Parts: sequence; C-alpha cells; structure tokens
Amino acid sequence: MIDMIDNISAYFDDDMINIIYKDLKSNGLSNKEVEELLKDKYRDLPMIKINIFQLNNYKLGSIGFTSRELENLKIDFLEEKLLSNDYNGENPTNKIVYLKVLFDKVSKKILGCQIANEKNIEVRLNAIKNIIEKGGDLKDLVKYKVNPTDNEWNPDILNILALTAMSKNEENSNDIEAKDIEKLLKNKEFLLDVREDYEYQEGHIKGAINIPLRQILDKKDNLPKDKDIYVYCRSGHRSADAVNFLKSLGFEKVHNIEGGFIDISFNEYHKDKGNLENSIVTNYNFD
Repeated sequence: MIDMIDNISAYFDDDMINIIYKDLKSNGLSNKEVEELLKDKYRDLPMIKINIFQLNNYKLGSIGFTSRELENLKIDFLEEKLLSNDYNGENPTNKIVYLKVLFDKVSKKILGCQIANEKNIEVRLNAIKNIIEKGGDLKDLVKYKVNPTDNEWNPDILNILALTAMSKNEENSNDIEAKDIEKLLKNKEFLLDVREDYEYQEGHIKGAINIPLRQILDKKDNLPKDKDIYVYCRSGHRSADAVNFLKSLGFEKVHNIEGGFIDISFNEYHKDKGNLENSIVTNYNFD
C-alpha cells in the first residue's frame, strides 16, 4: 500500500528521491508514472511538522527544510548523512537506515532531517523536532536520549550522525558523493573497492579494483601513490577506515565515497531507469 502525494519530491533531497524511485519502480509502476509522481518539487515553506510517507518497502520521513529550500533561501548550511544498520529502539530491524541531517554552517543549529527505513522513523523525527523547537544544535543531538525506554543511554544512529558531523572539518574533507562517480569514471580515476570478494562479485563499479580492507597492508604496493584513489565499500564505514589507514601508510591522495555501494546503487538505478546495459555498475545492491 502506498501513502503517496503528488509533490512527495518537495519533502526530500535527491538522494532520498532515488530511494522513492526504486521503491515505486520495483513495485510495478512505469517510468512515466513514477516520473509524474516525482516531478513536482514545490511546497510552501515548511513549518516544524513531521511528514511521514509509507511506500511499499520503506517508510520515509522528513522535518524542516530540504537542501534545495535552504539553497533558495541563501542559507549557508552543511549536511551529514549516514547509512547504517538499524540496531536501536523498541523494534530494531537490522535493516539499512538512510539518514541525513541539515544544519547551519556557523551555529550548528539543526535545520532539517530526512530518513528512510522500515521502522523507527517516528521516534527519531520526534527527537529532531524537540531539538529544533528548543533552538538546539548538533551538541544537543549528540547527547539526546532518542530511545527514553532504554535503562541505560545507548547511542542511537542519530547521536552517532551528530557526532560525526561535529568532528568533520568541511574545509579539509576529501569525501566524494555517489552522484559524482560517473565523472570519476570519465576521468579514468583509480577506484578501489574494499569489500569482500563475494560482495564485489554481486555488484561493483565497472573498472574498480577489489582489495578487501583486511588485505590492504599486504597489497599496498599494488596501489598508486602518484594518483588519486577513490575508495568505496558497502555503506561508507570500511572505506573511511581504509582512507585513514592508507594515509597512515603514506598515501596522500585518498578519498572516501560517501554512502558506499548502497548509495551508488540507488543513484544509478534512478539514472539508468533500472537498465544495466549502459550502467556504470555491473549490478545494483540496495542492502
């Protein structure tokens, strides 16, 4: 069952729209029907209201501004996103949850949040709502007890996301977004896949070299020190570790691809309309 409105795209950024596209397309809608639903990206400026939509395989939620609205308002903002297994709350699913927070670049006050998951959306958006209404910032989100029923404070992925955002120096960030992969391939950049071999075989970026994270030390001599290296994994965690490890080994031009192959798959599926023939990936993997 789909709880859909004609301008659902107005509530989300493009990476979330990629998830909506995949969900609708894989459940029988034609390209034309999906694009018709996603074409309208306008809404009145948002109040601090929680918006939740039930699709077939996902729940999607948003609160506050989208990046598109903040850009139109000329607000200087940053965003941080996280793909992680959902292991908190009353009903942990251990399924991938796609989460992003938008915040003011200077004050770090939270301006918006978007989330896609099977469950546990309401409690997280309520946490963001409470912080926004109190004029709170990332520091407040780091400390916020998202699941108040826990006997002891157990960090939620929202807390982890806020901590990551606070510790990130945007000026010196070398992270690359999934949407920029095609440009890297056109420039014949060196792409390193640090997942296990079986993950690589199930789907990878065409032309990427596979060296599992645990083998990097043994195979470091196979990597170029005079070229940029762009690293990806499943969701961006192992690749971040690989980037830090490679830098400690003397590789200076190393970049993490945010969101990993899951984010890449959503992006490419939407771009390819589900047709792998001319895709930059051998197969999609959304899990």
